[in-house]
Amino acid sequence: MGLLETLESLEPVFIQAGQLAYKMQEGVRSYNKRETGNPAGDIVTEADLAAQEFLLKEISKTELVGCRLLAEEDTPSTQLFNPEGEYYLGIDPIDDTAIYAKGGQHFSTIVTLHDGKNLLYSFVYFPAWNWTHKVVDGSYSAAGETPDFALPSRAAQVVVYWSGNPERNIPQEVLASLQDKNIAFELVTKLSTDFGSIGPFAANEVAGVYHENPNVYDGLTELSIASARDQKIYSHLDLSDIKERESGLYYPGYYLALCN
Repeated sequence: MGLLETLESLEPVFIQAGQLAYKMQEGVRSYNKRETGNPAGDIVTEADLAAQEFLLKEISKTELVGCRLLAEEDTPSTQLFNPEGEYYLGIDPIDDTAIYAKGGQHFSTIVTLHDGKNLLYSFVYFPAWNWTHKVVDGSYSAAGETPDFALPSRAAQVVVYWSGNPERNIPQEVLASLQDKNIAFELVTKLSTDFGSIGPFAANEVAGVYHENPNVYDGLTELSIASARDQKIYSHLDLSDIKERESGLYYPGYYLALCN
């Protein structure tokens, strides 16, 4: 089987990992794995570790073990993968752990694959609603219950972002075009602290999303979805250029993906 076919055959495992995290949520213990001051990246829970190890043990039984692993957590099975592999396999067992740790439902399990140039596969599963977004070699599909984000009315005119300075990086003609449409940039935490950027973007309930120096575990998710849905994208990223910072591995650069 090819790598994409193997990933598709493993999707029941990805769903099981998300469900495992969901079952472990009540009473789960969390702690800081680092001290950057950013709870979105500092917090880890027992469920993050358990779900990732469950995923990696199953994935490592396939030819995907030859991939270069980009895993959010340091669990034993990370050592099984090839650090010089041709393909980059991204694993985030619980995206938005800070939301998960406080009992929120807007968290997901994410698995991605790219070859350093092309986004080949993306699987995002929200276990609270059995809501899935999937991209396979440029083909997009979604299934399950779309959650209610209870967004303020202005959200449809907002490009959300986590950090950085979009006005500094995005070309001036693009900024002017957005301003003509009364579209503004706003930190996602100003809309709500109960969800991240992936869900509202996937549901087309915001104007777009901006990521600056996105992490390698979940930072390409909106880019993959937008590419497969043929949405407008402005990007300055090299997927083979991976750097390290205190909060983990990242791609230097930025991208802006618009919903309309």
